[in-house]
Amino acid sequence: MNSILLVDSEIVPSTALQSTLMQFGFEAELATSATEAHTWIKKSQFDLILVEFDLSPRPNGEMAIEPSSSAVGSWSGTGLIRELRASGITAPILVHTALEGDLYETASLDAGADDYIIKRPPISTLLSRIHAHLRRRERDLGLAAKAERRSRIGRFTLDRKTRILLADETPVMLSNREIRLLEKLASSPSRIFSQNEILDDVWGDDLRNSPIALASCIKRLRQKMEKSGLADPIENLRGKGFKLAASILHKN
Repeated sequence: MNSILLVDSEIVPSTALQSTLMQFGFEAELATSATEAHTWIKKSQFDLILVEFDLSPRPNGEMAIEPSSSAVGSWSGTGLIRELRASGITAPILVHTALEGDLYETASLDAGADDYIIKRPPISTLLSRIHAHLRRRERDLGLAAKAERRSRIGRFTLDRKTRILLADETPVMLSNREIRLLEKLASSPSRIFSQNEILDDVWGDDLRNSPIALASCIKRLRQKMEKSGLADPIENLRGKGFKLAASILHKN
């Protein structure tokens, strides 16, 4: 499980983001200041670090205004990044901020950040950038095989290690059997798979191999998707078999 250190002085939104990252299978720790960030890094090793550009406290939730070029260097976000790089931290550091402008981005990248990401929905944008940097990091460390744990299920992404289906912006926790069922259908999205073919491949020699087991698995999967506000992922063609539903292949 990849670990992320989130450094942000705005407690409410950063706590919400921490919770979201954990939902998507990351170990996430929160530091609300540069000092706390150094404390975390001394006792833990992180695969990726997310840093807010402006770490100064804003008790009234006020947003910083465009600074002059001379003021940018004194802001603690870029200062923290420089300190981390100077101390030998090589993990990806991403600036995640609501502040837009070339001056902010240039200052962040010059300080040693690997990316500059604006805080705006959807969360899937941030997650995609995080995964891209983690994959690059794994390749650099000779761990590229880890990337094979992620696969496409129609227009969604499946992480086998965390057993999470990333459906648009919604994480859906799946069982191993549900994962194998979806992967079987996704292996040929336009094809109709017979009941026996699915049972042979997904259940194999398991004593629970039966039409009832398949029906129960599909029912549980549908309930999970419905609970998350998502459409039925499996189309049942009476007398023929099952295939991925159009809802999982294309956006409505």
